[in-house]
Amino acid sequence: MNRREFLFHLIVSGALAGVATPSLVTARPRPPYLIPGMNQRKVVFISDLHLSADPDTSWMYDHIGYLADFLDALIYRQDVTELVILGDLLDDWMVPIDAIPSSFQDILVAPHNEPVVTALKKICDNSDIHVTYVTGNHDLLSFEPEAKALLASTFHGMEIRSEEPGLGAYAIDEVLWAEHGHRYSLFNSPDTWSHPDSHLPLGYFITRLVASQAETAGTPSTTPEIIEEFVRKNLRLVPYTSDWQERLIEIVFTAIALWAGKWPNGLFNMAEKDDFMTNPTVEEVKDLYAEIMSAWPDRQNIVLPEMALLNELGYMINSAQLLFTLPKRIKTLYPFTPRIVLFGHTHKAMFWQRIGSRSTIYANTGTWIDSKPMTWVEVEVNDLRFKRRSYTVSLWYEGEIGPRQSGTIVVPK
Repeated sequence: MNRREFLFHLIVSGALAGVATPSLVTARPRPPYLIPGMNQRKVVFISDLHLSADPDTSWMYDHIGYLADFLDALIYRQDVTELVILGDLLDDWMVPIDAIPSSFQDILVAPHNEPVVTALKKICDNSDIHVTYVTGNHDLLSFEPEAKALLASTFHGMEIRSEEPGLGAYAIDEVLWAEHGHRYSLFNSPDTWSHPDSHLPLGYFITRLVASQAETAGTPSTTPEIIEEFVRKNLRLVPYTSDWQERLIEIVFTAIALWAGKWPNGLFNMAEKDDFMTNPTVEEVKDLYAEIMSAWPDRQNIVLPEMALLNELGYMINSAQLLFTLPKRIKTLYPFTPRIVLFGHTHKAMFWQRIGSRSTIYANTGTWIDSKPMTWVEVEVNDLRFKRRSYTVSLWYEGEIGPRQSGTIVVPK
């Protein structure tokens, strides 16, 4: 079986393997927010809002008003008890390589973001709706004390799930597990190995190249789309030798840099961001991160490195299926074996349910950026007779009067 056949086999079968190393951030169980007299709890999950400082390169500009209206409407919904923002609320990655990196403060005070920031503040001030923020990859530095303090002072009462090196998770009972999903993704998992004392992965530098191209072209592309395009385009060109994984990373990054109009000697202006004390060239970044795939099993592996690559192409359902079984080698990394898994990250809304003796549901919240449908997930928890509890997961599209897909799991309390 050649390499491409092997990767296809992974997609079809969902085969997963790996060596468990650093543990996941443990999600603290939420208290049972129930509407008085209804024994009901409804949680709304949104992710991948990508508010950024520069409107010219922002992925979220035309949809700002729609998102602000959605958030405003939540306050008047009598059935909603919680809002969970499942990562990439803020985006300090989408900055051209020669520009000074933006800060979270720059993003929060940018005039074009004001409708969403104001609407989110209103929800956080509403004691009837609990708001939780879980970090994603584009805002993974939110674990830093200054960033966490800024979020807390801007959005009063928001619970912040962001811990070093840039991970967070959320749980309901011992049934639902939710995280952004970048942990399982090759280019975007927090990286504390490639560059000493830092956390930013190769995906950060790819995004800055994407921003540079957007600045020139006038139409922003998105990093997930560019990674998928260049991986698919170059995978077949890499000779299947012992170093094919390093070669793939080098070829993909170099190709993206050239597409963005940046030569190997092009400099990334880091301004000491994340302890990058010097400004690396495109060539130096390529060399720093060349081993992210080949060294994956020795660093942060829960899934195979090939599966971590496929996750970047949108196949995160395979990682969800891994969590549904929690094989012994990774069982200690999670507080329970979930029946429901929610991810974001891919920008591709998805709903999948397996019916059987142990039914499971995987859903992806999708995104609110301009080039995609605006989607979210709602989870309704109801106490039933005979000491049972139901969990109904629904995938919603903005503008539709009902959920596009929905499924329910019933478990003993």
